[in-house]
Amino acid sequence: MKKDLEYLLELGWAYWKSQVVFTGVELGIFELLKEGGKEPADVAAGFSLRRRTQPKGCGYKGGKESTEIARRLGTDPRAMEMFLNALVSLRLLSKRANRYQNTSVASRYLVRGAAAYQGDRIHHLHNIWPRWEKLQESVRTGRSALEEKEDEKPDPQRVRDFMTAMHNYAQMKAKTLLKRLNVRSFRRLLDLGGGPGTYAIAIARKNPRLTAVVYDLAHNLEIAREFIKGAGLEDRVTTQVGNFLEEELPEEAFDAILVSNVLHIYDPPTNISILKKCRKALQPGGRVVIHDFLLDESGTGPLYPVFFSLNMLLGTCSGACYRGAEMKEWLFTAGFSGIKTRFLDKDSAVIIGIRG
Repeated sequence: MKKDLEYLLELGWAYWKSQVVFTGVELGIFELLKEGGKEPADVAAGFSLRRRTQPKGCGYKGGKESTEIARRLGTDPRAMEMFLNALVSLRLLSKRANRYQNTSVASRYLVRGAAAYQGDRIHHLHNIWPRWEKLQESVRTGRSALEEKEDEKPDPQRVRDFMTAMHNYAQMKAKTLLKRLNVRSFRRLLDLGGGPGTYAIAIARKNPRLTAVVYDLAHNLEIAREFIKGAGLEDRVTTQVGNFLEEELPEEAFDAILVSNVLHIYDPPTNISILKKCRKALQPGGRVVIHDFLLDESGTGPLYPVFFSLNMLLGTCSGACYRGAEMKEWLFTAGFSGIKTRFLDKDSAVIIGIRG
């Protein structure tokens, strides 16, 4: 019973942890500490220092003291020490001889410029915090918690925040996707609703004979072009402004279409319509590749897709996460055959259909 109670109460205050991570990223603590020297070996190996003590006079010179961090970030010294200790408890910082520095997790994922940087994604999760405060209202009404009207122009900073967050996520996921998907046979790829173009860039790098088109709304493609230019692939990865809900795609123009994390935005009838447009845009024998989160048959797992489905309730008009069987049925209805599923991890998969 005690463990059950501890579990229940930890669920209740779990948002405290989220706010500590959000604040650490927003304050720039991890960037400040990146110059703090090598991490202690016991922390790098994955051991917690929360209950370890450090003898006085040990001569440890790594990291920075809380007063220095507070001075450089312009924060209250007392509050900063309390906050840094909280980051230590979450294993994002280590503490020895009253000096703090990044753990391997923070160095790898929370220092801007690191290859696996995820700070923009954390920032996006912070941005949607107000949406989740309205969960009870959305459950009662079934309506989105979004306040922006459809005819309002998107806020440029919010668009950039979202696009860079998706780029963080896709950079990590692309490595797994390329292991599970044979892209060397592709010659002409459409990245439908491709956002920052991260997957198109990764596939083009893997297959030097491929050309790709990232298709999305104009404000998204402004940022995609920055990433494409940064990758040096402007000659093989281009962009096309369009709205696939309202417009037809060019007929038989591609031999592969990637539909990555798009279908969870819409309801089943809309998704069938999107896939029918994809079929027309594919050459005979061409493949559509759905990449998305998948619910299990009970709809109660895995954990992240279940919660992401709630995120779609809050953030879209009719979106949700779906079961693999549902997506296969959509593909069949849209005229695809040879449908196969390849799991990428516990949360997501690619489902491939062939145009006959």
